[in-house]
This record gives sequence, structure tokens and C-alpha cells, in this order.
Amino acid sequence: MASVVALRTTTLFGLLSLQLLVSQILSAQADGDQSGPQVPREVTAWLENAALPLVGTSPKSDLDDLGQLRSTIGNARIVAMGEATHGTREFFQLKHRMLEFLVEKMRFTVFGIEANWPESLAVNDYVLNGNGDPAQALAGLYFWTWNTEEVLDLIVWMRNYNQDPTHTKKVKFVGFDMQTTRLAVANVDAYLRQVDPEEAKVASTILAPLSDASGEREYTNKSEQFQQKTAVGIKSLLARFDREKNRYVGSSSLQDWVVARHNLDVVRQAEGMHSANPAERFSVRDRSMAENVKWILDNESPGSRIMLWAHNGHVSTLPVGAGEPMGMSLRRMYGKEMVVCGFSFDHGSFQAIEKGKGLHEFTVGPAIPGSLDSALAATGIPVFAIDLRSAPATGPVADWLSAPQLMRSIGSVYVEKAPRAFFASVNPHSFDVVFFVNRTTAARENTRSWENKLDGSCVSCDGRPTPEIFPPIEETGN
Repeated sequence: MASVVALRTTTLFGLLSLQLLVSQILSAQADGDQSGPQVPREVTAWLENAALPLVGTSPKSDLDDLGQLRSTIGNARIVAMGEATHGTREFFQLKHRMLEFLVEKMRFTVFGIEANWPESLAVNDYVLNGNGDPAQALAGLYFWTWNTEEVLDLIVWMRNYNQDPTHTKKVKFVGFDMQTTRLAVANVDAYLRQVDPEEAKVASTILAPLSDASGEREYTNKSEQFQQKTAVGIKSLLARFDREKNRYVGSSSLQDWVVARHNLDVVRQAEGMHSANPAERFSVRDRSMAENVKWILDNESPGSRIMLWAHNGHVSTLPVGAGEPMGMSLRRMYGKEMVVCGFSFDHGSFQAIEKGKGLHEFTVGPAIPGSLDSALAATGIPVFAIDLRSAPATGPVADWLSAPQLMRSIGSVYVEKAPRAFFASVNPHSFDVVFFVNRTTAARENTRSWENKLDGSCVSCDGRPTPEIFPPIEETGN
């Protein structure tokens, strides 16, 4: 396969150009026949026998059926839950069910999502303390992908769980992404004004290029020399935080210092992503997200366990094209202490962005014959999980699961005229477990406090992060 990269941009011109390039590439790809070879009968039989049927996806269902997954999860500290699209109601609901199961039955206490860490603190404040409006805090994460009724329902459940006095161990909500900097910069500024006013003036100058939406939009177009100067300045600020730790803590608290320093580290990570060449941004971002997951766990009590929510392409433990996903880094860090779950579907609806039409619902038919999605659908089971680690070590099943198979992979952008282009070649062993939903519906936009409607010209016209396009697009040199 040709070298591939995840492309992203935060500028209107860049996104329009990207959408045009995507349309051209995907239309060309769609002309070819992508049907895979027929799935061996042994594979279909094994999938059917190994499947763990689930009663459904609704969070209103009891958790008894999920008890089948106790041994699958075992003693894992991390359960990473992917998704084949960024806009599927049933995926979101099933992950909600899994969070309830992991919290109530397996002592998980942290929920992490592919969203900016500084902004996620407002959601966590609501979840832990009841402060603020949950819908407004959710909208403040910037991602339309999560600004849905399903995610809001999950947040409200977390709050209700924490309000119960019999639940002495509370569950937290955290983001582990790092794409935007302006709130992080503001938090660093506020802290330094308290503990080191003179250094606050220095930091203000260093961080000015990343302190607002327009600066973030323009940063990728700055000269290499300008970006290097900014990066060196950020590192010098981090070094001062470390040198002056005792003094800073004395003027605030250890927790305040830890939070402020991580805000500054998020700025460092974002600067590194924005200054990287397009071919490297996917890997830079995903390595940073893995670092943040580790930081979150390191700052929780020993033995704490976390459920992660992201796209299949991020939780994957094997390369995504030429990129190294978050799941690969976490696998190196945690090994068997992490269980990675991919998501798959056969047919149905989801929401995504279309050029000129903005965010709307799409409906697709059955998966390509011979694909992993089609093989899972052939079991005839509407909703199930399957542990791929339990597959035979040799023989036709082992051979098929060890080879790349086609699998739907849809990020924030979709091209209706090229549905087959959104099947990526994926090694099934990118995941330990796969959750399958035969028929899906679109996630439901949360309109209660969300006024930034999308017109199709840009995913976020004020410089907010642009969620990835999956599958990554081939580098064409254009």
C-alpha cells in the first residue's frame, strides 16, 4: 500500500482544498472493484460460534449480557473503545453501556474521550460537582462529533452515579486530545500571574501566537524559524515550571501546579503537531494523546482503570497507513494491561460532513462482500462482541485474521458518490475485540446549547479542531 497520511487543517482555504482533493481521490478509488475474496467457510463458522450476543445497544438495558466480557477484560487498566464512524448512535450507546458496566462491575473510575484536555475539565466539574450546564460544557469541547444526545446522556448518567452517596469512588470525565491551545494558554497565564507575575509577562510573549483562534489558524503557515523559536520558548517555560516547582507550589498548591504544567504541556504538544509536515501530523497527534492517557493514569490513585473513547483509527494497535496510532504507543506502554475494541457495522445510517451540505445523515447498504464487516454480518447476530484473541493459532481462521481485510472506516467527512472508498485495508488483529452492530442509525445532534451550525464550507470556522478523515488519504503531492 502506498504511504498514507491523515490530513487535517484548521483554515477555511485549507479545508476547502482538502475536501476537493478528497473528492477527487475517493471518486477515482471508487471506480475500482474493491470486493475482497470470498470469506472461507471456516472463518464464518468460527465467527458465529465465538460471538457473544448482546441484547442491544440501549443504555436502558440491564448489564447482565455484558457479564460475558468479564474474562475478556480481565485485569486490564485500559479498555479502549473505537468506532467505525464518528456519527453512529448505536456505537455511542453501546459505549455508554460499556462504561456503566466497567464502572459498576469492574471498578473503573475514569472515562477518557478524544477531546481537548483543558476544555474537558468543565465537563468533569459538572460530573463530579454538579457545576455548570452539561450541554454547554459538552458543546465547549469543540467537536460536533461528540455534541450529541447520546454523549450528553452518558455525561448525565455519570453525574447521577456520582451523586449516589453509596458510590464512594467517583467516576471522572477527561479528554486526552491536544489540538487547540487557546484555553490552555489562558490557564497558564492565569496561574503564572498568581505565582510568578514577571514570568507571566515572558510567557505572554512566547505563547501569543497560540493564544486565540486566529493565531491557531495561522500558525501552520508561519516560517520554520518562527515555529522553532516558539517551540524553544515553550520548552524554556516548562523548564522554569520544574525548577521553580517548590516556590510555585508554595504560592498555590501541588494540584494547581500539576494542572497548570499540563496545560503548558498541551500547548507544547499542539505546537509540535501544527509545525509538523502534513505526513507526520497524525503520528504526532496520536503519540501526544498516548502521552496524555499515561499522564492521566499516573495522576490517579495506583491501580486506577480508564475507558477510552476514540475512532478505530486511533485505538488501533497496528499502523494506520504510514501513521502510528495512539493504540500502538499505549500497547508498548501497557502491553496486556490494555484491551482494544474496534467497532464494525453492516448497513444503516450515520452523520458526517459533506462538502457544500454540511453535517447531515447518510445511509449506506450492506458491506462489501468478503470484507470483515460482511463476514461479521454473515453470523446473522444483530449485536455482538467477539474476542479475536481466542481464535485458533493456526489454520484457515488464523490465516484470514492475520491478513489485511476491508473494513469501513469513516471519520468526519463522507463522499456519498464513493462509498467503497471508505473501506480501509485493516488487519483484524489491530483490535483485541470487535463489537458488531448489524444495522445502525445516525447519532442525534444535541441542539439544546449548540448554535454553531455547519454550512459545509468548514468544519469549524473559528479555528476549532477538525476531526480526522478516515481512511487516511494517499499522499499525492498535490
